[in-house]
Amino acid sequence: MGQNNPFKFGSVVMGEFFYDRKEELLRIKQTLAGGNNITLYAPRRYGKSSLVKKALSEFEREGFTTVYLDFMSVYSRETFIKNYTSAIANKQSSSIENAAKKIAKFISGIVPSVAFDPTGMPSFSLSWIEGKDKEQTLIDVINLPEKLADKNHKWIIAFDEFQEITKLNGENFEKLLRSAIQHHQNVSYLFLGSKTHILKDMFNNKNRAFYNAASVMGLETIDESESKDYLVSRFNCSAMEIGIETSAYLLKRAGNIPYYIQFIAFEIWQTAMITKTGEITNTHVDEAVENILNLKSDYYWELTNRQTGNRKKVLFALSCGVKELFSKQTAKEYYLGAVSSTQKAIEVLINEGIIERKNSNFFFSDPIYKEFIRRVL
Repeated sequence: MGQNNPFKFGSVVMGEFFYDRKEELLRIKQTLAGGNNITLYAPRRYGKSSLVKKALSEFEREGFTTVYLDFMSVYSRETFIKNYTSAIANKQSSSIENAAKKIAKFISGIVPSVAFDPTGMPSFSLSWIEGKDKEQTLIDVINLPEKLADKNHKWIIAFDEFQEITKLNGENFEKLLRSAIQHHQNVSYLFLGSKTHILKDMFNNKNRAFYNAASVMGLETIDESESKDYLVSRFNCSAMEIGIETSAYLLKRAGNIPYYIQFIAFEIWQTAMITKTGEITNTHVDEAVENILNLKSDYYWELTNRQTGNRKKVLFALSCGVKELFSKQTAKEYYLGAVSSTQKAIEVLINEGIIERKNSNFFFSDPIYKEFIRRVL
């Protein structure tokens, strides 16, 4: 049987695939274990979900009950109630039938029950009671973890892509959630998301419901020395060598973003196994990037064709490493319009997650897409 690829991307990384983030993990755990809430923000592909899942798994081993809910799966109050209640029910140590009965005591407006799939496997389900106040049902569901927890058995709740709550009846849902959880004594909350500007505004803007509701923590890229050591050790597992200089080159091509570090290394390993390569060089890194460009070209073309002409010009300018995006010189060199038009284009690109802002600098959330834009526009 052949060897398995020692690199992993595209899903939550755990175990041997997870490295570094020791300080961040410690801070998250200490904050939540102390009964406080924390907000974690970072661009996509920085490894937020992997870090949070690791923290939750450690909390589980320490006797906490943990619940994870991705707000990307929530598009209405009803789906929040359904998905959140189901996630909580699945964390009960008793049978699903008993969990449904237990939950029914605390929630008005819905009837939790057990359904069976075609193979006879039970699963949690719920039905609505006509005429009941759905807002009260929502409040009951939000308070459910606090009802089930106690001072000897505390809960940790993780809300992923939490900024998506703004789509659910806007401020009112935010206010309802905040007004309920601020009274919870035995439940701590971890809010995380990738639209950093929205998430930071939610917790730092005094006019928002969640102002000062949690300590706010940004996730940076992984320390380069840790990434280099990881690459060396993982390639060594397959009797392959990668030098420090080549490792540094790989990190540069990956924008030092964890997902793309793993993706490029994955592609290198695949090819190296076929060609029986023992030493990894910069050429192998370049070939891997080309492979990824080919694999994702259809998606990149679709993403690019959705942009207006002005946004394409802004993307091209940024792909060329422009620092002073709003200067007259940049506008002249890259045929950009008025500063207001460039600002509007940037705002849209940030909202779509294509571009990230750090202080006054802008950068591509996907370094391979940056390469694509520089070649095709």
